[in-house]
Amino acid sequence: MAVDKEAAKKLLAQIDRDELAQLACDLVNIPSPTGQEKGVAEFILKWFHENGLKAVRQEVEVDRPNAVGILKGDGTGLSLGFNGHMDTSFTGTQEDLRMVANVEPDTELKGSIKGGKVCGLGISNMKGGVAAFMMAGKALRKSGIKLKGDVILAAVVGEISRTPTGPWQTKEYRGEGVGTRHLLTHGMHSDYAVVADGSDMNIVWTQTGVVQIKITTFGKAEAAWGTKRSTHPMVKLNAIVKMTKIIEALERWAESFEEKYIYKSPTGPIYPKVNIGAIEGGAPYRPNYFPGVCNLYVDVRTPPQVRPVTVQNEITKALASLAAEYEMEAYKSLLGHEGKDVEPLVKSIEEIYQYLFGEKVKPEAPDRASIWTDTNVYNELGIPAVKIGPRGKRIGPRNEEIKIDDMVKAAHLYALVALDICNRERK
Repeated sequence: MAVDKEAAKKLLAQIDRDELAQLACDLVNIPSPTGQEKGVAEFILKWFHENGLKAVRQEVEVDRPNAVGILKGDGTGLSLGFNGHMDTSFTGTQEDLRMVANVEPDTELKGSIKGGKVCGLGISNMKGGVAAFMMAGKALRKSGIKLKGDVILAAVVGEISRTPTGPWQTKEYRGEGVGTRHLLTHGMHSDYAVVADGSDMNIVWTQTGVVQIKITTFGKAEAAWGTKRSTHPMVKLNAIVKMTKIIEALERWAESFEEKYIYKSPTGPIYPKVNIGAIEGGAPYRPNYFPGVCNLYVDVRTPPQVRPVTVQNEITKALASLAAEYEMEAYKSLLGHEGKDVEPLVKSIEEIYQYLFGEKVKPEAPDRASIWTDTNVYNELGIPAVKIGPRGKRIGPRNEEIKIDDMVKAAHLYALVALDICNRERK
C-alpha cells in the first residue's frame, strides 16, 4: 500500500461513527436550497474553526458563500482538494413542487438517525459526502500527523442543475458549477481533487456536458370559437399544435443522437441523453383562444467529444423537413470533460480501496456516470479530478437516506488518500 500502515491505523482511529452520523444530521437540519446556502455554510465554517482547520469564507454572491477548510502542509508536497455541494433538490419551492406529486410533510425532511441510516432532505445528494470529508479533515488534524502538502475541504454553493432563463433570473437559479468555478478562479487550487458526489463508492473521471435549448413557435392569438379548420388551420394559427410537430421530430432525432455519440471513457461508456423537460403555451384561464406563442425546453447531455454547436446544427437539420417557423436559443452550454493526468490519484485510490475493503474499486455504472457534476469544472480548469463518494437513495418524493457505514467507508478512504497524496513531494 502507498500509505504507512501504522500511520493509517492511527488516523482511522480518529474517525468516530456516531460523530459522523450526527454531523450529517446537523447538515441536513439546516435548509439549503440552491441560492440559500448561507446557513449551512456558516455552520461548516464554524465547525472548521472549532476543529483546528483554517476556515475561509468565499463570497460567491451576497449572502451566498463557499465554506472552505484548509489543513496546511509544510509546502513541499502535493495538495489535494475535496469538494461537495451544499445545495439540495426538491426543496419545497413552488418551482420544484411543480415536478413532484403527493409530497411528504416538511417534518419528514428533518435529519434523523434510524436503522443504521441517516435520513433527511439532501443527505444523499450530497451532505453525506460533505460530512465524510469534513470528518476526514478533522481526523488528519487530530492525529497530529504532519503533511507535506495542503488538504483543501470545499463545501460549495450552486451545483444543482438550475438555470437562469426567462423570468427565473435570481441567485436561486444559478447552479451547475457556479460555486466550484468561483472556488477555483479565486485561488483555491490543488494539484488533484476528489469530488465526493454520490457514486456508490465507485470511481469515474469522465462526465457529460449540458446544452439546454429553448424552441419557440408562434401562432395568432385570436378567438378559436366559431372558426372552421378549413379556413383557420391549427398548424398555422395554434402555436402548441405547431410545437407538437417539432416534438415528434425531436424525439426521432434524439434516438439517433443517443446511439451515435456514446463515448468510450477509461471507466466505461458515457451515454448522451435528450430530454424534453418543459413546455409553456397558451392561457389556462382562456383556452378558447389560439395560443400565440409556445416555448419548449430541451436538455441535452453531451459526451466530451460533442460541442454545443453540433447539437444546435443537428436539431436544425432534424427540423428542416417540417418547414416550420420557429426560433431556437441555446441558453446554457457546458462542456463535458475526461480528466487528464489523473495519476497518481487514481492509483492511490485503487491501492487504498483494496487495503481498506479487500476488493478492487469499481468504475461507476454508465447510467450514473453519464451526468454533470463539479468534477467537470476541475477537469476543465486543468486540475485532475475524480468522483467517488457515498450514495444513498430517495425514500419519498423529496426525502433521502444513506447508510452510516457508507459515510464511514468514504471518510476512511478520503483520510488515507489525503495522507498518501499530501505526503508525496512535489517534483
